[in-house]
Formats: sequence, structure tokens, C-alpha cells
Amino acid sequence: MANAVPSRLLRRSAVVLGVLTVAVVLEASAGAGQEGQTNPRGQDLYAAQCALCHGEMGRGIEGTGPPLVGVGAASVDFMLRTGRMPLPHPDARMTHEAPKVTDEQREDLIAYITGLSDDPGPPIPAVDPAAGDLSRGRELFTHNCAACHGPTAAGIAVGQRDIAPDLDEATALEIAEAVRTGPGVMPVFSEDVYDQHDLDSVVAWVLDLRDRATPGGAHVGRSGPVFEGAVAWILGLGLLLIVIYLLGERTEEGGVGEHDG
Repeated sequence: MANAVPSRLLRRSAVVLGVLTVAVVLEASAGAGQEGQTNPRGQDLYAAQCALCHGEMGRGIEGTGPPLVGVGAASVDFMLRTGRMPLPHPDARMTHEAPKVTDEQREDLIAYITGLSDDPGPPIPAVDPAAGDLSRGRELFTHNCAACHGPTAAGIAVGQRDIAPDLDEATALEIAEAVRTGPGVMPVFSEDVYDQHDLDSVVAWVLDLRDRATPGGAHVGRSGPVFEGAVAWILGLGLLLIVIYLLGERTEEGGVGEHDG
């Protein structure tokens, strides 16, 4: 009787341990299965085109590519939609190009990468420029965007390899995604900073800039009236100096002729 209690206790402990072991194994199996079933095509595309820089399962590789876990659908969609990714090699500069993947491949990659984390990150934003207010958009753009993108959104270099791109080719969705995700050195303007009306407004203002008249004549890359005026002055003075030089040459030739006669 003295050995009955320990034996019973051992059996119960064994049963509990067995149940816990089975539960852990089942959970791990379920997780692995879910991971593999998230999007097999996206997983294959990621392995072929992204893993070299961003590492296995989006964990990132220090000095080569940042982690992608939790970056969100908006960031992945922006990078793929604008042709900035995938890069031909890790040291290549990200520029706005034609997409390197099809729409279907882009959706597969988005599904796979967003499925790597319980936190899906910023979703692809909805944007309606027609619902925005141009005055509000101009105010937001002037205060938060013009310092890097220029007053006419023509883009300028912001230091070293970083360039604030020309927004002339960006679609409304691409502008909205950039606002929400802050690619490169651009700050993030989340919904706490820009609500939906602000987002619609700043996108509306950027699109409206393309159709605005150029008071100075030729827009010279929409660099603004000051620069455009400076270019006009430089060209005008250059032409005036050429005319003066040519007149001086003719006068000198005429003077020599009279002397010889």
C-alpha cells in the first residue's frame, strides 16, 4: 500500500506528460502545415527572387536586405508594383521601373510575405483623390513633402545615394502606399498622422500639379518659377554676349579695310 501512491502519481504524471507532448507536436505540425499552405506559389517565388537578400522566411540578412516580417501588404505591393523590387543584385539602386513580376505573382508574394507574421502590417490603402481637398493637400505637401520632393514634386537628391523621386509617373495608389509605408528614408504617415481625408487630399494635390500651367513658359522639369527664371536669364545673357561679340568682329573687319584703302 505504501508503494501504491507513488505508482499512481507516476502514471498520472506520465499521462499528463504524454498529453502535453502530443499537443506540442500537433501544434507544431499544424503551424508547419499552415506555413507551407499559406501560398506555395508565393513561397516558391520568394525563394527564387527574394530570399537571396531578405533571407529565409523574410528574416532579413544584415547588411544585405532588411527583414520583411510584418512590413505589410502596402509595402510589398509598392515595391513590386513600381518595379523597385526585386533588384538584379543587392547593391543595385532602387528606381521606379516597369514591374518585374506579373499581377498574379505580385499577389502571391504579398500573400506569402504577409503570412509570415501574426501582425499583417499596413494594408494596401484605399485612396480617392476626388474626395480630397486641394487646399488641404497643398498645405500638407508644402509642410511635409516639398523639402525632399521639391515644390512641384519633381524630385531632388536628399543625400548620398538617397533620392526623393519625381512623382510625375506615380499613380494615386503608389503615392498613397508610399505615404503609409515610408519607403527608403521617407517618414511614415500612418492613419494617426494622416486620416483618410488627408491622404486623399495630398494625393489629389500631387496629381493636380501635373496639370498646372507653367507661368514662366517652358517648365524645365517643373523645377519652379525661380529656377526657370534663372535659366531664362542665363540663356538670354548668353545670346546677348554672342551678338555683342559678333558685332565687334564685324566692326574690327570694317576698320581694317578702311585703313588698308
